[in-house]
Amino acid sequence: MPVKKVELTFTPDAPRAENTTPEAHPEAYSRFVEHLNTQLKENTYDFCLALREILEATNDEFAVMSWMEKAAAEGNAAACQFVGDRRLTRVARNKALAPEVQEAFTLVKKAADAGYDPAKINVFMCMKMGIGTRQDEKAAEKYIIEACRSGNMIPRARWLTMTGRLKDWADRERPEVAAEVQRGNMYVLHYLSALAPSLPERVSLLRQAAEKGNPDALYDLSALSSSSAPKDSYTLLKEAVRLHSANALFALGSAMTDGDPESPVLKEAGVEHNDALGRSFIKLAAMMNNESASFWLGSVNYHGKCGVSVDKARAYQHFDHGALLGNAPCGAAAGIMLLRGLGIPQDTRKGLYYLNVAANSGVPHAVILLAYAQHNGLGLPADTKAACSLLQEAAALGLKQAYVYLSYLTARGGANYPADTRLAERYLRMARLDMKDEAQKLYDKLMAGGWNPEP
Repeated sequence: MPVKKVELTFTPDAPRAENTTPEAHPEAYSRFVEHLNTQLKENTYDFCLALREILEATNDEFAVMSWMEKAAAEGNAAACQFVGDRRLTRVARNKALAPEVQEAFTLVKKAADAGYDPAKINVFMCMKMGIGTRQDEKAAEKYIIEACRSGNMIPRARWLTMTGRLKDWADRERPEVAAEVQRGNMYVLHYLSALAPSLPERVSLLRQAAEKGNPDALYDLSALSSSSAPKDSYTLLKEAVRLHSANALFALGSAMTDGDPESPVLKEAGVEHNDALGRSFIKLAAMMNNESASFWLGSVNYHGKCGVSVDKARAYQHFDHGALLGNAPCGAAAGIMLLRGLGIPQDTRKGLYYLNVAANSGVPHAVILLAYAQHNGLGLPADTKAACSLLQEAAALGLKQAYVYLSYLTARGGANYPADTRLAERYLRMARLDMKDEAQKLYDKLMAGGWNPEP
């Protein structure tokens, strides 16, 4: 399999730099720009090595934007694409033409007009949907067609998916999709693997994509064999890391840190416990917009785990970044921090917004947190009856802990909801069916210390 022979090395446990600006690290910044220029020359969308320079110089995953913004101001097209894309990550419908969105579109268009194919995909979507610019589907088509004609596999795959030509398994028979498969487009092969109706067909497509050099196909193959063949899985995972898969970086990093050092599976695979290196892998994955990495970093900073000191403000930054990427668990965590003012100024309005988005995205725990807000009158009228209705909804969604909270509120009573000890005991019995002794432990903790939810 083709592998970039570039090892991702890091200085273990380097302290965070006091000054993380690019001006304070001129040699590292020069190497950073060199990586961006190589990326432009190869017309690829792989910021891994450039981001690693930032992390190695500063040990601060939040230094990214200052470095990228400096390079963008200097006219580097890859940096323009990175900054513009970050700002376009999530745009509310009613803000599609806001000045800051227009500025983001200007940046990606500058990169596209400089010939950077990945930026042409952004311009196509913005013009097609009227984000940051007036809607112009005809002009949008010109950008994506130009990118496709360059021979770059990424735009051709994105053109198929964004125009609805590739959306289900049957579409593999379409001439334009079949042509890309024949060309060995590793991104189309990987996309098709997720649509395959059977495991053998999925594995076959993943292997084809992996042989062509798709890092995420290698990661998926690793995940599929993690239990049955740990050694083979670990080998595939390391190959995916060398090919700069953000998913693989997070998976390897979390195995090195969260994984039980005595786990037979990890021992058989040969994974060594290494908090320092694992954290570096996960930080780099977060810088590459891996949502799971943002949630992990938020959690360890909040609770102080895996060699990380408690830093709730930094935890919120990670949760907030993950939420902006669309990660619902990050949104729920950021929401409760805002709602209670945990390490950051209290903002009940924004907190409720995050919790509602997370709840609507299918996170039952976010529904429980909304019940907490309703019961305590945080940004909402105090209404324990409505809170109990939300908890019943969470229970229906499969979160058995909801019955413990129902028991707690019913035993205590609240605004427009009288206490009912018999009903409270019934709810607790329902919780015990699945949670066993843990239900009683949680109930006792609530009764002794009150309901004070944290991420």
